[in-house]
Amino acid sequence: MINEKTLVSSVTLLASLGTYFYAKVTHKDAVPYVMVGGFIGAMIGEAISGMMKKNEEDDDNNKKEGQ
Repeated sequence: MINEKTLVSSVTLLASLGTYFYAKVTHKDAVPYVMVGGFIGAMIGEAISGMMKKNEEDDDNNKKEGQ
């Protein structure tokens, strides 16, 4: 599985880059867009990481119950 920190960092980077390119295409100041995009990316990454962690715990619990 992918490491939690790697996942959050990757999603944050992708969101920041996406908002940067959006700001450049629309000829707007990129700084606020990158800041907001990075924040939203971090929140999405944390949510995905939490879901993955919960699924792993559920799988472990199901394996223990099946024994």
